[in-house]
Amino acid sequence: TGLPLDPIYSVIGDNFGRKGPEVVEANRLTAEDAYTFIREHLPEDFAWRLQPGPDARRLSINGSEAFAMGALMGGCKFVAGYPMTPATAVMEYMARHAKDWGIVVKHAESEVAAANMVVGAAHMGVRAMAPTSGGGYDLMTEAMSLAGLLEEPVVVYVAQRPGPATGLATRQAQGDLMLAHFSSHGELPRVVLAPHTPEELFTAGYRAFNLAEKYQCLVIVLSDQYIASSYQTVDASAFDPAQVQIERGKLLTAAELDQMTDYKRYADTPDGVSPRALPGHPHAVYFATSDMHRQDGHIDERAEVTQAKLAKIMRKQDAARDDMRPPVRYGPDQAERTFVTWGSTHGAVREVVDILNAQGRSANMVTFVDLWPFDADAALQALGDAKRIIDVEGNVTGQFAFLLRAHTGIQCHERILRFDGRPFTTDYILRHLEGH
Repeated sequence: TGLPLDPIYSVIGDNFGRKGPEVVEANRLTAEDAYTFIREHLPEDFAWRLQPGPDARRLSINGSEAFAMGALMGGCKFVAGYPMTPATAVMEYMARHAKDWGIVVKHAESEVAAANMVVGAAHMGVRAMAPTSGGGYDLMTEAMSLAGLLEEPVVVYVAQRPGPATGLATRQAQGDLMLAHFSSHGELPRVVLAPHTPEELFTAGYRAFNLAEKYQCLVIVLSDQYIASSYQTVDASAFDPAQVQIERGKLLTAAELDQMTDYKRYADTPDGVSPRALPGHPHAVYFATSDMHRQDGHIDERAEVTQAKLAKIMRKQDAARDDMRPPVRYGPDQAERTFVTWGSTHGAVREVVDILNAQGRSANMVTFVDLWPFDADAALQALGDAKRIIDVEGNVTGQFAFLLRAHTGIQCHERILRFDGRPFTTDYILRHLEGH
């Protein structure tokens, strides 16, 4: 390939240095002999030669690391979880940097315990999250319902893998979309993001906390095995800390609380978001209970109290819709076929679009990133003029296609689904594309 030996020498030194200089030198000589032999016998028409890359700084990073980096730069200070592939990499990253950045990383005894720890940390004003996979999030749903009623800003990173049950613990799926959207007993507001590149995952890392605190609600970041674990080489400028902005919503300062005499943590407001005070200030004493409660936190089962409380928290979801980004379009404005994607299917479909257009068979694609609250107007604008819509996703039932039809009336004309535990490839999509 033309790769110079210096990077190989560096790897040899890192891997064998503890065994002594003789072992390092022996491996260096072996590498040199192999390198010289291949160069002498390499065919002249060998096509796979590496060229020097751009001068820009580059990062080799996977999706979980990118999300964890964004969360760290976004002020995350508490992480609790029970290791579960493929989300464990987030815990590992945060634990690796915990002492440097003042983060508490708790390996809990179960997903149930981890979720409740995160709710408690968020209650005290700490940006807190729980990384898990679908089976782990199943166990967290009761705690997330608690967070919903207490109006705590909680972030959960759900890296999908095939189920049901243990399923295929180290393989690929996109089967937890409905779980993220609707899991709870009773109804509670939430935001669901589904980034599809390391850059998007980095942005989601801090943006999720901003949204959680702005609307005082649960935010789920949906990843999957392919994007979570696959390494990509990316431009480091996309991970610049200078682009990270911290928004803490209606968080009251001590000076503001000094002027208050009748603080109500759950005060009814037009957008459903109440001014938030952290425990500790003498003017911010209130009750927090998992039972239905009044604006001051006291338990109250009257019908009008229940109706007002639930209507209030669900108004947050309506308000959050204004912060949902529209889907991303790629390809020509007008095309014979339009692919619809979300999550890691984006990459393979994008290559298919390029191939079809190169063949003179026009195609474009629409990738949805902010999935909930669902922005029906943005979906209609992106797909309203599509001639033939092809849904591509990694589950059995076409979960996103169902949501799209439910909220917009748009019917996908064709579905290319994969649920064998393997990621999509361009070849798989082309083989299953009708008329190809």
